[in-house]
Amino acid sequence: MVDQGTNLSLYRRWRPQRFAEVVGQELVAGTLRRAVAQGKLGHAYLFAGQRGVGKTSVARIFARAVNCLASEGGEPCNRCESCRRILAGRSLDVVEIDGASNRGVDQIRQLREEVAYVPAGARYKVYIIDEVHMLTGEAFNALLKTLEEPPPHVLFILATTEPHKVPSTVLSRCQAFEFLPISEDQIAAHLRKIAAAEGIALAPGAAELIARRSGGAMRDAIVLVEQLSQGGEVTEAAVVELLGLPPLSQVDGFLAALAGQDPDRALAIVNDLAERGRDLVLFLEEAAARARDRIIAGEAQFIPVARRLIELRAELPRAFSRRLHLEVAVLELCGPPRAAAQATAAHPDRVPSGSAATPAAPAETHPDPGATPAFPPAAESPRQDEPPSPPVTRGVPQAMDPVGKAWQEMLAAILKERVAVAAFLAPATAILVDGLLTIRLPADCGYHYESLLDPEVRAYVEGTAQRFFSPLLAVHIAWEGEAGAKPSLEEGARLLAQALEGTILREEDHGTR
Repeated sequence: MVDQGTNLSLYRRWRPQRFAEVVGQELVAGTLRRAVAQGKLGHAYLFAGQRGVGKTSVARIFARAVNCLASEGGEPCNRCESCRRILAGRSLDVVEIDGASNRGVDQIRQLREEVAYVPAGARYKVYIIDEVHMLTGEAFNALLKTLEEPPPHVLFILATTEPHKVPSTVLSRCQAFEFLPISEDQIAAHLRKIAAAEGIALAPGAAELIARRSGGAMRDAIVLVEQLSQGGEVTEAAVVELLGLPPLSQVDGFLAALAGQDPDRALAIVNDLAERGRDLVLFLEEAAARARDRIIAGEAQFIPVARRLIELRAELPRAFSRRLHLEVAVLELCGPPRAAAQATAAHPDRVPSGSAATPAAPAETHPDPGATPAFPPAAESPRQDEPPSPPVTRGVPQAMDPVGKAWQEMLAAILKERVAVAAFLAPATAILVDGLLTIRLPADCGYHYESLLDPEVRAYVEGTAQRFFSPLLAVHIAWEGEAGAKPSLEEGARLLAQALEGTILREEDHGTR
């Protein structure tokens, strides 16, 4: 039976009025109905389960059933005077108490005084205490005596989403019923039934998508349908847009990148999500669910990916930076980015960061002065009007950029030692000129820049760079988002002088000596 009140929201109009109308809780509803039919009632019941699965609805049906004047096999008739009063909220014998706002000992003491009075016009006086776990310890102690030896005309129904917070002394005096999450198929079928009765255009697939995102809560699913129906036809695209769900193609692309250890593609997807303000936690939920579907379909390579995604879903809400946490996890799974090769060939002086680790180039040796040099000397020095070229390590072909190789090896080493620092450096580029290593971060990486300026982190980066770049006199960390990110000639000279513990002599100073 559907409540036809025109001013009620959709989920209230479709609240079940009989045990037979309860969706997804057949075992609980059947047990309570038989208890009413046989007259075998307890004095206290505990309904436990997540939100939106029917705890309060079943409690109200049960309150009407035990007081119904013309019960039909344990079902309330909803037509007798007692049922009509309870349905209209005019009965003095069915009392609903919000445990969250009436949680003190004074309210429970008042309840203890009221239970002594006989019902005004019904068989039982029913107290429904919602969110009972919110009661204080003193309130539970005050309620305990009444639960242990209640008057014969009183019946308690305690509802909670967190039964582990209810004291064991209270639990032991109640008949406990566990309300399970409602299956997706049952939710989708019920949504189609509601849409047909209410004249709502519900596109194929939209009901299934809403059911999947409702997490087993029928009320949440009905509320979402009502919200979407105000804009016309309820389509899958409308559901995706309202909930901020990622496209399936993007989820599949992310999974393929993780399984194939392609960090560039995975990081690009994370960057796109972050720039568009998408919820990364929701994205991980969708990715984990999609990985589960593909594993069931026989794609076993996604098993380790799914396991890590589930772990990340639990970690991300507690992370101080969700994007950084996810990027670090991608680097752990896939290794440093591998986009350096093509970028280095096109721009030898600008080295993209995060390539896969490669063996270090052999260090430059200094032969004995009297020996024949292993390599011929350079033909001529570059003209002063030409920009200096990056140094070339002996033993490495000229086509390969030694700065890029050293930077790649440095990132790989940092990734093994300190993953967070590797994540800070991943978007950066590196240039080595005259012993000055400039690490430059893009304009959208202000947080990375601030993190690298931490004295301890900066000292670690400088110490690590000494192992991979030679000769190295100083390290400059720049950010394109600040003015003057590229060091000036004076700034470079100052850094080199500081590294060499020397002083800078200006031309006018030299002339006066």
